[in-house]
Amino acid sequence: KLFKVYTFNSVRKSMSTVIRKPEGGFRMFSKGASEIMLRRCDRILNKEGEIKSFRSKDRDNMVRNVIEPMASEGLRTICLAYRDFDGTEPSWDIEGEILTSLICIAVVGIEDPVRPEVPDAIAKCKRAGITVRMVTGDNVNTARAIATKCGILTPKDDFLCLEGKEFNSLIRNEKGEVEQEKLDKIWPKLRVLARSSPTDKHTLVKGIIDSTAGEQRQVVAVTGDGTNDGPALKKADVGFAMGIAGTDVAKEASDIILTDDNFTSIVKAVMWGRNVYDSISKFLQFQLTVNVVAVIVAFTGACITQ
Repeated sequence: KLFKVYTFNSVRKSMSTVIRKPEGGFRMFSKGASEIMLRRCDRILNKEGEIKSFRSKDRDNMVRNVIEPMASEGLRTICLAYRDFDGTEPSWDIEGEILTSLICIAVVGIEDPVRPEVPDAIAKCKRAGITVRMVTGDNVNTARAIATKCGILTPKDDFLCLEGKEFNSLIRNEKGEVEQEKLDKIWPKLRVLARSSPTDKHTLVKGIIDSTAGEQRQVVAVTGDGTNDGPALKKADVGFAMGIAGTDVAKEASDIILTDDNFTSIVKAVMWGRNVYDSISKFLQFQLTVNVVAVIVAFTGACITQ
């Protein structure tokens, strides 16, 4: 029977479920980011179901031969593991003690296929002068592959694809503070930010808004569906939350809610917004021109008739 469910923060996107064993004791099943979870495993199940030792050399081989090829194909890799606790019940709140010495069951790859209409929508954004950036918690190889499928990255582009740790090392000083000058050197070429935290997303949004690198201030729009996306959605000039998969926190922090959770809806919103702006500009230009001419003609006519 299900005993407890835990979501741990230090292992990003990891969750553990604890059940009571019929013979006594507890068994904890855990899943999470494959590279990180494998570091907490010291044993592994072979194809016969036998428990074997899992050394650092074996882990490196699995990363190189299993995880990286899957990630290069755009698959999100997840490690499944478990641990048995016999005797007295441990303190489940002490993550460092219980989420260790795990037995690896398997590494699986999950595909989240790109919607057929997304590449065309991103191409329209590029033609309209809109830069699309991907900020995700996925593996950098997975993120790069998905970005390539979407059209965010193309083979001949001279753009950056960074992980969260590398991104922070490039923009922060020795005290850990973000320096705007360093950030201004990174964000114009940044297209993919992988293995990122919610803080990284907020830092990037704030840095682009506060940047003085360009002639004009950048207008930033952010999409998100999770609770952790709230700060970035709130900071952005325009926040788009997902109406179907989005949490209540994300919806409250955003300005616009997409009822169909589709990126193409953002492109349509930009298109209609620009059309309305152009129409208003043309209307004002026409009215001002007509009124100024009418005033000049009336004034000139009044002067002549006198």
